[in-house]
Amino acid sequence: MHNDLTKEEIKNSVECQWRKFHAKQLLVIYLIIAAATLFVPLILLMKYGIEYLGQGIITWLICILVLGLFFGGFVLYYYSKYQYLIKNYRNFNCYEVVLDNVATSYSYRAIYYTVTFNHNGKTKKVHTNPYFSNTIFSKFSPEEYNNKKVIGLYDDNLERFYIIRKNEL
Repeated sequence: MHNDLTKEEIKNSVECQWRKFHAKQLLVIYLIIAAATLFVPLILLMKYGIEYLGQGIITWLICILVLGLFFGGFVLYYYSKYQYLIKNYRNFNCYEVVLDNVATSYSYRAIYYTVTFNHNGKTKKVHTNPYFSNTIFSKFSPEEYNNKKVIGLYDDNLERFYIIRKNEL
């Protein structure tokens, strides 16, 4: 199948939405932790007086900075994978496959699919990313996509299959 996908279709793809969703989740978790831990210096202020407020705020800022570097690393990872697909999608072959071979990703607590297609005369079996779960931490439920035809891109370099959209035809 010829890759005539547009940049807008790629930005709205399952892959890109999944990457953005996880990056936003991590940022929200970081902000919740930052706001919740701000109360520690305030509690110290009430217990020990104002002379320890400065030390409490500095300690809080250092902790938030370290956590920011930790969460920021993961956010940058998701963002870089998002940008990689947007910049390179034209170089990938487009295929229509059926999502019927389910596997579980224990690290993400989600499921991914192994898709089979013919690439340059060879049968390829490649994994998708673990997009699907029935939890609040997932944007896509397996029921929406299981045993459905999808349009996707095959990245020959990384041996990955990126789901772009369901084939509604």
